[in-house]
Amino acid sequence: MKSLHINHPLCKATILEQGAQLIDFQPTGEAPLLWSAELSTYCEGKPFRGGIPICWPWFGKGQIPSHGFARIMPWELESRDECEDGVRLRWILRDSDATRAIWPHSFALTLDMHLSSKCTMTLQIDAPIETTGALHTYLFTDDVGIIQIEGLGDQYIDALDDGKIVKTDEKILIIKGNVDRIYTHSLGNNLLIGRDKILQVTHYNYSDIVVWNPWSEGVMRLSDMAENDYQKMICVETARILKPFGKRDTLGLVICKLK
Repeated sequence: MKSLHINHPLCKATILEQGAQLIDFQPTGEAPLLWSAELSTYCEGKPFRGGIPICWPWFGKGQIPSHGFARIMPWELESRDECEDGVRLRWILRDSDATRAIWPHSFALTLDMHLSSKCTMTLQIDAPIETTGALHTYLFTDDVGIIQIEGLGDQYIDALDDGKIVKTDEKILIIKGNVDRIYTHSLGNNLLIGRDKILQVTHYNYSDIVVWNPWSEGVMRLSDMAENDYQKMICVETARILKPFGKRDTLGLVICKLK
C-alpha cells in the first residue's frame, strides 16, 4: 500500500494513499497524537484501523462496505506545499467505475491537511444527493481508563442499547467499559485530560460527535486489535449523521496538545 511520509521541523506524519488516511501524526518532541493498530493489515481494498479514516458516503454498518468506500479507495495527491509553518496537502477522490459499482452517483471529495504542531483537516463534499460521514479519529492514550472527556453535551444515542436516546447531566465522560455513543448536543470543542497531557479536538460544521471504545469484551471480536489495544485508544469522531451533508458541504477538525 502506497504511503507518504512527512518529516518536518514541526512534526512527523504518515498518510496512506488509500483513503488519504493520516495514520500517524507526532508533533516534534511529543508523543504521537493518533493511534494505529499494530495488527492492522496494509491491504488494498481493506480498511486500516487507526489514524483518521474518512467514512463516506454513509456512516455505520447498515450498508456494504461499512462506513462507506472513501476509506478503501485510492486518492490522488493533487498538491503539496512545505514551508516554515508546516506541510499542506490536498487529496482528491472522484467517482470511478469502482465507486459507481458500489454507489451509482458522480461526486468529488477534496481533503485539505495542514500538519504542523497541530493537525488540521477539512473535507469538502460535492455530491448530487445527501450523504452522511465522519472523520473517524483514533486518539492515542497511555491509559483510556483515566481519560476525562469534556464538552460532549447532555444527550446521546446509545448504540449499545438499541439506539436509546439518553439525557445526561454528566459534564465529564470517563470510560469504564464498552462505549459506542453518538452525542447530538456537543459543544464542538472537546478536551481529553490524561495523567500528564491535555488534548483538544475542535470540530467544524459537524452535527454529532461519536465516542467509541470496544473495551476488553469487544476487542476480542476484532481480528486487527490486540488484547490490550483498547487501553491505548479512544475514538472521538467528527460526524454528520443526524444532519446529512448537503450537495456541497464541508466537515473539519483540529487536534492539538495543550499541555
